[in-house]
Amino acid sequence: NTDRAVGATLSHEVTSRYGEAGLPDGTLTVDLEGTAGQSFGAFLASGVALHLRGGANDYVGKGLSGGRVVVDTPDRAGFEPTE
Repeated sequence: NTDRAVGATLSHEVTSRYGEAGLPDGTLTVDLEGTAGQSFGAFLASGVALHLRGGANDYVGKGLSGGRVVVDTPDRAGFEPTE
């Protein structure tokens, strides 16, 4: 529960330091593992990418503000993601 706002918190720091334009694409990538809730990646600033290996709820990336959210199925999922 303490990590719920990681994207918004990081984006706040980016925009506070570099302005609302954010950073160039691909500047910051955060690799995460687990399950994401509805606000995962909310308000993510340009230049910030969250890469999640795990499950995700609907509304992931709502209010995305130029950042990138990638959700991959974990290898141990027990099913073929393309099916």
